[in-house]
Amino acid sequence: MIPKEARPAGAARATGGSMAVRSAKVQASSDSAALCKVVNDRAQSIDAVFSPSAPGFTPLELQAAALAACIAASVRIAARNKGLDRLGSLDVEVEAIKAEDQPSRLGTFVASVRFRDEIDEAVKRDLVEAAEHICTISNTLRAGDTIIVGKHD
Repeated sequence: MIPKEARPAGAARATGGSMAVRSAKVQASSDSAALCKVVNDRAQSIDAVFSPSAPGFTPLELQAAALAACIAASVRIAARNKGLDRLGSLDVEVEAIKAEDQPSRLGTFVASVRFRDEIDEAVKRDLVEAAEHICTISNTLRAGDTIIVGKHD
């Protein structure tokens, strides 16, 4: 474990199975027009591809995956905050739809949460609503935060 004073500002540290994430850093390396290898600071990697027919995830799918995973985790956080002992399995599906106007971007995200266990409809609605406000990714997409491109090392 990196001592707190040696960690970069905003870095996260796992504690007791949970993680308070303050930042995320990845590196993307591309040697061809078809593939990009993305590696995080824990040496985990995924392939980002630029064709929907290639094996791997496109950048659009990675964005949708980030939102789906964040919502799933946030539903569980909401359940814990509401004192629900056992939530059971759930599925989150996200469709990321490109905007029709310029610049090229994703304009709409349609997310749906399916609870596999029997849960009261009002409780489901409360959990999903709370999760939308807990989820860092949905909050970021709604806020339209600043993106800085152009830093060169």
